[in-house]
Amino acid sequence: MSKTVTRARIAASLCAFISAAAVGLVGPQAASAQEKPELRIAAIVSVTGAASALGAPERNAVALFDKIWSARTDLPFRVKVISYDDGSDPTKAVSLTRKAIEEDKAHVVVCCTTTPSSMAILDTVKAAKITMISMASNAAIVEPAADRPFTFKTPTSDKLMLQRTLNYMKRHGINKIGFFGLEDAYGEGGLKELQTVAKETGIDFASAERFARQDTNFTPQALRLKQAGLDAIYIHAIPPSADLAHEALKRVGYTGPIYHGAGSSINAFVDIGKANVEGAIIGVGALNVYDQIAKDNPLGPVLAKFAELYDGTYGKGKVDLFAGQSWDAMLLAVNAYQNMSEGAAMRDDLAGTRVAIKDAMEKTREWPGVNGVFNITSSDHLGLDKRSTFLSQIKGGRFVLIEE
Repeated sequence: MSKTVTRARIAASLCAFISAAAVGLVGPQAASAQEKPELRIAAIVSVTGAASALGAPERNAVALFDKIWSARTDLPFRVKVISYDDGSDPTKAVSLTRKAIEEDKAHVVVCCTTTPSSMAILDTVKAAKITMISMASNAAIVEPAADRPFTFKTPTSDKLMLQRTLNYMKRHGINKIGFFGLEDAYGEGGLKELQTVAKETGIDFASAERFARQDTNFTPQALRLKQAGLDAIYIHAIPPSADLAHEALKRVGYTGPIYHGAGSSINAFVDIGKANVEGAIIGVGALNVYDQIAKDNPLGPVLAKFAELYDGTYGKGKVDLFAGQSWDAMLLAVNAYQNMSEGAAMRDDLAGTRVAIKDAMEKTREWPGVNGVFNITSSDHLGLDKRSTFLSQIKGGRFVLIEE
């Protein structure tokens, strides 16, 4: 396939893929059961613990994928999904990754929900030479690719989202900003990217305040930010911390605009914050606003089809960005397995198959996922561009697309 494809072709290709997947019509003619190799994907998600607000929709999408693909009989291979809950604990994520590699003989590990857990398993997957597809956003998970040869991810990068956000700020007369974020690896990544993008954009980065995931009192930091004379404040966290930080700023009398990173682009942010987060401006993926994007956006039909599939299973209006991140990760694994070097010997060779999947991942071109169009190479293990970023504002308890 050429790198440049028409919008219609992008939209049609994954719409057909998702539709056919739901009814078992994709792929070559079936081989007999005893001849079929097995693709084993271990999905390690934060179903419980501090990141459960993100992990719940990711787990739902994995379960939906499993229901569809494990029942398929038309493919020349079988798909087996092994699911684990790391409890939002990086140490547990490492032990489960080792279990998936050594005991389950997984070909691909989809892990993890959070940046700290994703960073914790890097050495483990590199040593095992097994493809890992993360659902966390920090660029350090996949950069530099030369040092992370088996690590990929599906969420757009903090840098891409912040470029979208700060360009919007600049156009609206914001010249001095502050950071209010987590003090873990996720927060540190967001802080560094914000400082870099602010400098590139010509915005004064004037203040930074941090907090731990388990904190409940944000008043001291909020007061210091209020007193800093900022034009806007950017929050880099996930619910419930993101909600608590937002509420603290309003409670101490801060009246300027409050922006959020993609960690807040989840239904739980609105469910927890309710009226307190009305007016928040949030960097989101296309899935958050799939029914509001331009009619000629090539991902529109793809997003609508996935939303129909997900909401049809879990309830209307339940689909969100994080469900899409695990869905893309699972489908990218299948896509790479289908496209890796052919040969029965290779498919019977666990170590060889793991490496072949990694090599096939790096040849992904114009692959339309629900997070954007992926072009993955040996030097870019994300492969998304600005087409994966949007801005929204909370209005009436929903994400409303900001037209730019």
